[in-house]
Amino acid sequence: MAMDKYTLIFVFDGDFDLPNDPEVRDRKVPGMVLDKFQSHDFELVDFNLTKHSPDDYVEEYIDDPFLHRSVVEIKLKLSMDDLQSREAIFGRSLKALEENELTLCSAFENDNKKMGMLQSIICFEEKA
Repeated sequence: MAMDKYTLIFVFDGDFDLPNDPEVRDRKVPGMVLDKFQSHDFELVDFNLTKHSPDDYVEEYIDDPFLHRSVVEIKLKLSMDDLQSREAIFGRSLKALEENELTLCSAFENDNKKMGMLQSIICFEEKA
């Protein structure tokens, strides 16, 4: 069964501060995201075929009118079964995090001066 790669966007509006040290950040962020996924703190807000998603897709979710405290982008191949519902997509993403199928591509904080808050932006991609 052929599977296409999708870009999935999840948001969380609670406290989620990234470690300042880049090495610590790279080591700890996957576990931090996994913890929040396991407690269903992140919400799936969008998904699209990756080939139809612009490179700056995740940035739309930190701009007006919908500002979010944390945004996680996951690029992952999904089957037709995975696409049956938002819950199925979330479950497949959680499984990918739990089974270490993803690579952390970037994790940084956007200093939103207009709203007076830091926004965490985290991107994962499926391992080759």
